[in-house]
Amino acid sequence: MALFIKDQTVDALAERYQAAIKAKTKTEAVRQALERALRDPDTKQDYVDRMVAWSKDFNARTQQSETEYDEKAFIDSLYEEN
Repeated sequence: MALFIKDQTVDALAERYQAAIKAKTKTEAVRQALERALRDPDTKQDYVDRMVAWSKDFNARTQQSETEYDEKAFIDSLYEEN
């Protein structure tokens, strides 16, 4: 069965994807894209979960405790005359 895409935008996207993955035909490119989408339906959520975990880890590693940072001393140093 031949693949016929009426929408020009969708057809152009299929052609770009075909070139990107070096598929022999547009049909093969669309088949691979659909298989990937159906195989990995939670990929987007996994990405979000990974980014949230990374952000929490980053914040935990870079956060200074209040005893390490003296805001008053810092502000006072801005007004000192050198």
